[in-house]
Amino acid sequence: MRERGTVFGEVADEYDRIRPGYPPALAEELLAAAGPGPVLEVGAGTGKATRLFARTGVDLTCVEPDERMADVLRRNVPGATVITSTFEDWQPPSAYGLIVSAQAWHWVDQDRRADLAFDALAPGGLFAPFWNVFLVADPGLHAALAEVDARHGLTDQTAHRRSAAAQLPLGPFEQEWSELNLTDGRFTELRSLRYESALSYSSKLYRDYLLSTSLYRLLDPITAEIALDDTTAVVDAHGGTIDFVIHTDVALARRP
Repeated sequence: MRERGTVFGEVADEYDRIRPGYPPALAEELLAAAGPGPVLEVGAGTGKATRLFARTGVDLTCVEPDERMADVLRRNVPGATVITSTFEDWQPPSAYGLIVSAQAWHWVDQDRRADLAFDALAPGGLFAPFWNVFLVADPGLHAALAEVDARHGLTDQTAHRRSAAAQLPLGPFEQEWSELNLTDGRFTELRSLRYESALSYSSKLYRDYLLSTSLYRLLDPITAEIALDDTTAVVDAHGGTIDFVIHTDVALARRP
């Protein structure tokens, strides 16, 4: 059976081409907050975030479970130490001053991930998972895409499920903190950061993006093709471009 968390490796080069990166200021702030010490990235993928942390003087280790993604990562960030393994199956050789995970922490075993992060951190070390939240800028396009999703049973799962115009409350992280399992008292200095940016995809590029996501990759190929055709047609009918406001949200927690 294909594992949902590793189907990205089937299109590793496309994933690297089409997926958005992260704000450079994010890495600057996290490295400054963590201070000196080795850095660990969990679920590094092809290096969309890794590039920001790979700099002179930073001892960077990446754990990535899919060998195909890891091959692209090694090509993109040759200076990083890349371990092909799940975080759950890997034994850290040392403690880390900063642990990050970009759009990947939800793939780690929910019952164990907080323990694994805590154990891999050095005293005073900083844990900082982060992720991109896509908000469709055009409310009319958002509504039309929601109809397509509902028709194909994809409601609340696609990247375009939220509308910027609706101004949905994305913080102050109550739900996220609960899901991250960081509120049992072991971690201190819990806080969050948010960075805002903009991104536009042509209808074809957005189709490619959707086909790089686990949701569409695990659909029956015929169902996926029809849903993608309908989505592309809706974007074309609204000018051929889908514009996003992107919130990059970061959760920070420190090991005392």
